[in-house]
Amino acid sequence: MNTKLSKIKNIAWAVAILLVLLLLAIALGFGAFTRNRGEMQRPTVLLGEAAAERDAALAAAKKAEEAAAQQSGNGAVHVLGESADAGQSYIDSLTFLVDSALIGLRDYGLLSEGTATTQVWGTAAGNVPAAELATYTIRYPWDGSEITPADAAMINKPARLVLSLGTDSLADTDQQHFISDYESLIRGIQESSPDTAVIVCSITSVTVSYSGNDGLTTALVNDANRWLEQVCADTGAYFVDVASSVSDSDGTLISEYASANGKTPNSAGLNQILQYLRIHALA
Repeated sequence: MNTKLSKIKNIAWAVAILLVLLLLAIALGFGAFTRNRGEMQRPTVLLGEAAAERDAALAAAKKAEEAAAQQSGNGAVHVLGESADAGQSYIDSLTFLVDSALIGLRDYGLLSEGTATTQVWGTAAGNVPAAELATYTIRYPWDGSEITPADAAMINKPARLVLSLGTDSLADTDQQHFISDYESLIRGIQESSPDTAVIVCSITSVTVSYSGNDGLTTALVNDANRWLEQVCADTGAYFVDVASSVSDSDGTLISEYASANGKTPNSAGLNQILQYLRIHALA
């Protein structure tokens, strides 16, 4: 009897063990199945996220590359060539950052708002020493405050900013400092207002009879205009040769376009420059 009971117990234990093993196998199989399903689904999600992240990274890299190309210029000078007449509306769309050469746009009232124009950014006196281009301040036309051109660009966000600088005290600087300071000015503007297109004007010269004691000569101006092309190549700014509209073949300022001082363009000369900008427009 005891032997028979022992056999029954052994059989029961064996069956119980088999049931436990079967249940364990089922549990492991279910776990593996559900885990595999999860792993099969998760890569799909990860791929979608990765693709979105990749696309965003590529877009950001492309934007950064375009910005870097705009600011580096890649060694090319973007000269504004002749275009169809863009009209007065184009002139009205421009903001001018100027020294004494083009301050007459404000002082002669040659723009749409006359002498009260807010299109011209300059100093109260009108002149800007070439050696101070990286540090000077302007009189902000909306409130008369003294701020840097970069701060003015950050506030105003001009679509197109036309720079006419370098005439004043040009002989007091040299090529290296001129280029460095001009580039510093432009880069500050580009950082403050990345969407602003910067257009650099060539420097107008002096008349053949100019007798000023500032050392300004046509030869020096011609050199500085080559320096400006380097500035544009380095920063990606556009270059427009407005000086050619009021100069002879040697680069000398034509007397009929010069003020009595033989240096700054008169109203006729400034109107010539405005007309030149209209037919060398940046779209």
